[in-house]
Amino acid sequence: MHNKVKTILALTSLFILLGCQIELPSPPPNVLYKFKVLKVGNGPADILTTDLNLDGSLDLVTANTKNNTLSILLGIGDGTFKKTLTFSVGSEPTVIVSGDVNNDGIPDLLTNSRGSGLFTVLLGYGNGAFRRMPRVLTGRIPLAIIPADFNNDGNLDVAVTLTFNKMEIFLGSGNGLFKKEKIYPTVSRSLSGVVGDFNDDSKVDIILATHSSSSSGIRLFKGNGDGTFSKPVSFSKNLSPLILITKDMNNNGLQDLVFSSGQGDNMYMLISRGDGTFENEVIFSGGGGPISLTAGHFNSDNMTDVAVANSRSSNFSFIARSADGHFQHPTRDYFVDGGTPLAITSGDFNNDAMTDIAVASNAKNTIEIYLQRRVFK
Repeated sequence: MHNKVKTILALTSLFILLGCQIELPSPPPNVLYKFKVLKVGNGPADILTTDLNLDGSLDLVTANTKNNTLSILLGIGDGTFKKTLTFSVGSEPTVIVSGDVNNDGIPDLLTNSRGSGLFTVLLGYGNGAFRRMPRVLTGRIPLAIIPADFNNDGNLDVAVTLTFNKMEIFLGSGNGLFKKEKIYPTVSRSLSGVVGDFNDDSKVDIILATHSSSSSGIRLFKGNGDGTFSKPVSFSKNLSPLILITKDMNNNGLQDLVFSSGQGDNMYMLISRGDGTFENEVIFSGGGGPISLTAGHFNSDNMTDVAVANSRSSNFSFIARSADGHFQHPTRDYFVDGGTPLAITSGDFNNDAMTDIAVASNAKNTIEIYLQRRVFK
């Protein structure tokens, strides 16, 4: 349990014994309301926000593990979505990402297949329809799919992590095809990773969240600019990082890190120094079993907040930040009907310049849309 929570509970018990009345901290204002519930494929394990048809309204895509499909919901721009489109992919997709694979200016989709040892590329037509490319074979049980241009040739490349402690690099040809290059050991398995120029050398780096029973930590692979990477630098050791996101959390132009942990229902924020190193971890809490994260401005201040899907407590938590940058506790929690929320994303779904949330129920095969209402303190 978070140390801050322990302290609050201990003080509360003490004051009760002494017969004192105390005013406990209150959760942040109720800034979100459930707007729509949308049906998707069976077992949504990941959810993506992007504009697939380039109409200025955000769309949603889910990777559905239990019936091997992607569900595509094209946004209308008022918080509602058109009829769900379904695409069959390889068995057990757990991750969905987007990028321009063939350099035509139209978003494409990439998803893994845990059960088939491959990843699938779907080239977008710009109208919500897709053309399937030949499937790309990977090592056993691919997990994270991480797209970026690793060799500075203008084509999108892909890093794929494997269950058995490896990361494979696939260089893109610019036409939807990929060629496997180097394989890097990751020490532990990685469910997620992010890319960026974290040491300000104009080369793309990869950061992985890795965990196992014997070793865990954040691992930074510094890019050499030619599609290869240096030996990883490890930090935040033994914190069991699960899902990792990158976001400028203090408005200084640098990409910071936030990750959920499989240890103690905790989450952590690491502020970037801009040289490939990060400040000490800032610990904070959500609900039971925090897993998938998203960050954005979920209230009327200018601080970047966090929302997390809590797989065990069947809700998601809005974790507001105070003016000094600290995470507030308690959180504002929203019950997810059907339970087992494994994926969460955010974006302005109704074009009102406020950030909204979409969360997937893996058990009920739905997406719940929560729109933000402006609440002033």
